[in-house]
Amino acid sequence: MTRSNEAGSAPPSAEAYFKAGRTRAMKLGNRGPMRFDENDRLAQDILDAYYRTGFYVFTGVLSREEIDELAVEFDQVLDNAPVARGSLIDKHGRPVRFPGYYSLSAEDAEGSSTEDNSLAVVGLVAHPLMIMDSALRVYGHPQILQMVASVNGPDFVPFHESVFHKGAGEGLPTTWHQDGRTHWTEEGESLEQPDGSGKTHGFNLSVSWSTGTPQNCLWVVAGSHRRWRLANGGKFPPITQKLPDAVPMLLAAGDCGMVNRSSLHGAYPNESAERRITMVLGFHKRGSAIGAETTNVHAFKLPGKEKSIKYTEDYVLRRARMIPLAIDARRQRYPDETPYEYLGKYIGESVWNEQARAEISQEGDEYWQRDITL
Repeated sequence: MTRSNEAGSAPPSAEAYFKAGRTRAMKLGNRGPMRFDENDRLAQDILDAYYRTGFYVFTGVLSREEIDELAVEFDQVLDNAPVARGSLIDKHGRPVRFPGYYSLSAEDAEGSSTEDNSLAVVGLVAHPLMIMDSALRVYGHPQILQMVASVNGPDFVPFHESVFHKGAGEGLPTTWHQDGRTHWTEEGESLEQPDGSGKTHGFNLSVSWSTGTPQNCLWVVAGSHRRWRLANGGKFPPITQKLPDAVPMLLAAGDCGMVNRSSLHGAYPNESAERRITMVLGFHKRGSAIGAETTNVHAFKLPGKEKSIKYTEDYVLRRARMIPLAIDARRQRYPDETPYEYLGKYIGESVWNEQARAEISQEGDEYWQRDITL
């Protein structure tokens, strides 16, 4: 007998659910190219759609050349991944250049060996701005930063970066969750106002250099950024639950998906033949970060730890240095492109060179030691 859902009808098959989700996503009116008005501000209809739904898909942001550079460099990083959790060598017997920055799936942490060619499955590469030059240059992309300024103000500050890798047929699920944990009322109402004003949790920006499908991509519940699911003892639904109002955030190579960190989102196990690779970066309003007291879960080499913290101005301004460094790195690679002019304050030199590379990766004082969770 087929089990019924709460409405008394049979739950949809995975295929039907994915198809219906794609249809719902395309009707939301929150996708298209970046467009700016005469004041270089993101077009108001785009901002309105983002504030209404809690996410927006920007199409065709990156050039083919930049997509290819990201793909080549990331595959080199994957090729140098440790053969097992804790290993310092890759499948070729070479030293891992960035040990400890790879998140490996649990099933491959046990029993992986070079003898039987069973390789660790990389689910995440943390802090790519010090690992991939192509990632650092994307971080300084003028259109992306102009979009950020439209949402978070011209003195915006950083959040955190990582590269998610959902391998074909092996990508692990991401549980349903809301990232924002600080700026809620006691009753779970968002301090962020419908027009984007007020205290906010910032946003995640997924930069894609793969083909996103309903089977492998991130799913978002539109409009869910207005209320915290954990307030008053609430819980997040399990990822096994196919939420009827969730939609897939479909990204082609070169697209960027912006998701309000207060939105309920997650990803199902990737059982498809398409892998998903997205670099997640993000930004905050300066006024939402400085002075905030919260639990930080990002200022670690890999996820899984946390610490209580109050963000000082010095902490935030030292982390903000990565923005002008990225702008300069991009300027050197694309000299004919008009670079973005960052108007926020920061501490440190803004010229990208080997000295700067050494400074941001200095052991014990890496740039990510000042990541900002809100």
